[in-house]
Amino acid sequence: MAGNQSNRQQKRSRASDAAEKVSRSSDDRAKRRRTSEANEGPKEPKPFSNVVQEKQSDGASSDSVEKRSAAAPWSFSRPVGGRYSNLDPVVTEDEAYLFVGLDTAVQVFATSTSRLLRTLQMENGQKVIGYKLSPVDQGVLYIFTSGFVTKWDWNSGKRLVRWGTTYSSIAVDVQQSETAGQVASYSIGAQKDGKRQVIISALGDKKSTEIVALDTAEQVNSIQTACKGRVIVVSDGTRVFLGTTRSIDLENPESTQYMWREATFPVTATSLHLRENPDESKSGKGSEAVDLVIGEGSGSILIYHDLVNTLFSRNAEKKSPPRKLHWHRSAVSTVRWSKDGNYLISGGQESVLVLWQLDTGKKQFLPHLSSPICNLVVSPSGNSYVVKLADNSVMVLSARELQPSANVTGLQLAFDMASSKDPSSRKPSRAIATLHPQHPERMLIAVPASHQPNQLTPQRSSSAMLQTFDIRSNSHISRQALARTNTTTLNMTPDRSPITTPDVRHMEIVEDGKWLATVDTWAPQRQDLEATAANCSSSSAALLRPEIFLKFWKWNASSDMWELVTRIDAPHFTDNHHASILGLAPRPCSHEFTTLGEDAVLRFWCPTARHRGGLKTNPADQHQDTWKCRSMVDLTGCLDSSGQPLSMACMSFSEDGSVLAVCLSPGSGANDGLVLLIDARNGTVHYRRTGVFFGKPCSAKFLGRYLIVASTQSLAIWDTVDDVVKPLQLNESADTGYPPMVAVNARTKSFAIATRELDNTSAKRRRRSRFQIRIYDVPSFEVVFQETLGSYPVALLSDVYSGDYVVVDTSASVQRLGCLDKASQKSLQPHEVTSHLNSGLANIFKRGQETVATNPTDGESSTSSGKGLAGVFGDTPSFSLPSISVLFRNVVQSLGST
Repeated sequence: MAGNQSNRQQKRSRASDAAEKVSRSSDDRAKRRRTSEANEGPKEPKPFSNVVQEKQSDGASSDSVEKRSAAAPWSFSRPVGGRYSNLDPVVTEDEAYLFVGLDTAVQVFATSTSRLLRTLQMENGQKVIGYKLSPVDQGVLYIFTSGFVTKWDWNSGKRLVRWGTTYSSIAVDVQQSETAGQVASYSIGAQKDGKRQVIISALGDKKSTEIVALDTAEQVNSIQTACKGRVIVVSDGTRVFLGTTRSIDLENPESTQYMWREATFPVTATSLHLRENPDESKSGKGSEAVDLVIGEGSGSILIYHDLVNTLFSRNAEKKSPPRKLHWHRSAVSTVRWSKDGNYLISGGQESVLVLWQLDTGKKQFLPHLSSPICNLVVSPSGNSYVVKLADNSVMVLSARELQPSANVTGLQLAFDMASSKDPSSRKPSRAIATLHPQHPERMLIAVPASHQPNQLTPQRSSSAMLQTFDIRSNSHISRQALARTNTTTLNMTPDRSPITTPDVRHMEIVEDGKWLATVDTWAPQRQDLEATAANCSSSSAALLRPEIFLKFWKWNASSDMWELVTRIDAPHFTDNHHASILGLAPRPCSHEFTTLGEDAVLRFWCPTARHRGGLKTNPADQHQDTWKCRSMVDLTGCLDSSGQPLSMACMSFSEDGSVLAVCLSPGSGANDGLVLLIDARNGTVHYRRTGVFFGKPCSAKFLGRYLIVASTQSLAIWDTVDDVVKPLQLNESADTGYPPMVAVNARTKSFAIATRELDNTSAKRRRRSRFQIRIYDVPSFEVVFQETLGSYPVALLSDVYSGDYVVVDTSASVQRLGCLDKASQKSLQPHEVTSHLNSGLANIFKRGQETVATNPTDGESSTSSGKGLAGVFGDTPSFSLPSISVLFRNVVQSLGST
């Protein structure tokens, strides 16, 4: 049966790997939701207050979509990406499929291709706290949320049954019952009075009563079971409770009684794993023969063989101390028994996977992983290890060679961008991201080289890596370093302070996608310069000046990587030290970039031929380009005479690249809201306008003749032709200390702005903040869409080809905000994309016929077209023609030359 099931699942995977399928829950089905809510009345409390049998109805789903489209032309798409939750991944018995949990969904991956097969989406407001495969039927997946239990047929993506619980689940485990064909869940439920309960419930298609196995005031948060549920271990990290019983009868709850023992760990446990010991069970010790291993905060591992007779034994002579292993220098995040019990596998903050051979005490290491290890799972067969890393990636390793057989990578945002309960209490952190101009489905985003989820550091995480993520197929494409990293070296100083990496602050790409420019900065830590500052005359502030580098990268199509061509040290400088770069902008329709520094100097950069000591350059050499500053514009005359450096500025090119608008904040009342229009060809200031905005400028974007300027205190539209400034009023609850984000789209003639607003309706002392996104129509400047975002937005981008806006939030999710009225325009792609889409044989020959028939009177055109096709076929008989592949190549070449 196992072999047949494996073959059946593999056949389904081949048909489904081509495109991702999303299975949504029944929140879109209003009739079923009303039926479920009607069943939840003030009746006797039951573990499963309602059972809903799901019947898939495509009509109901399409009707809801039509209603939404009629009500709002702008709407959000299904989110992609997402941050993987701190839950153990699940793998099938044949290791063909991998399940990874998000906060509100569970994703199914095919391990043979590492591609996303399906997404099982939960209802709004339901957070996934656990998911387990049925030990009876591998085609059934149980997903546990805070208030519901759902049963899914994950092969088809259909939700079969949903149960509502009377408690809020914290942790859960699933075991096969002693009764044939029955499956039971073992959950830790939080009651309203603050107590915790261990609740056993049958996972069937009918209502069943619950069994309360334990009621305690301790805040237990982890549960593991063994011996078909006859052994239960729950813990809060310092205390452990062991429950044992002879048999479980789910039909008669009164007959099931657990005997509980309580003990205190000698350490604070950060991870634990329970294993049934078959050798002890065969020797006559019964169902209590289990082994427990725990990892603790200082890096040691404690092993309890025969847990009942070691940790819980009342006889001091029989009670033996645990075996101790120690290699990790920090907390052990996860530890697991191997399938045969001869090995332990552990991982932590060191980014090293450690395999302990218990008989000999030898250790085997898999070092230099990309990030610390968060979760580790041994496959049911014991042939693979599933490792979840802190950089939002999951690997499947073979147990023998420790070679990866599957790798799943999500969007790798920094952890300090994670959502918090009160975002207003911390400084906003933005993501450096942009869309590829020729491949708008690809997002380029700067991510950290290594993630430290448990490290509480006040500084912002450094983003030194470039990740390319496909937001259309929800898949990772590539990852490369933009600055020096410490991935494979010791990243801690002797005093255990982290060694920081350079941080990418700006990143832009030219219109044809051939050149990329980045700006990274690095500053030494203050404690590292104490001795230097004491022995020299320079002040500590001067020594802490950052090092700033401007880098130009060229796209290499053969290696699919960005190659560093030029690095410019200190592109802007003042008083013999590096000056910060406040803005970086690519010039449209050309290979040029512009930088603006705090020295109030504007520099235009362009590529040029590289001269090597008078030697002649080879035109065929692809690495002959270098970059130089072709011109500079000193803007100090437009500022105050105080000599203070610029603190905040922004700039934007016009759509044709002829004009550069620079928004400055000099600080004096006479020059407030200063905007300069500069000729990009010769660098001369053509026009100067004050009073355009208030406060410090944050973002400026050109949309035709209009310049949209967003500052900390205002949002203004400047008509550069009529010289008219139109201020747009923000909500009264808008947070003026939050820099807004602005994106423009010429296709839909609109612009979007994301702001943070304070919730004045909150009755709490500290007002919570929320985030709003608005879309304005141009030139009416009316709000055509407004929505409250569920998570903190870190990037707002614009897709110029589809007319959509792309929002990236702190949960590492990406959503498209598109206009349904302009859906027909979304098929438009750049020239490089459409050339591949229209490369079929029918289009080639059709285009050839149209080319010949367009200008029959044009001698040059008709001659070249006819000559090209005649050169391929001519008057040669069919039996003398070359092969089909040669003919096809010649036809393509002839039509391409025309």
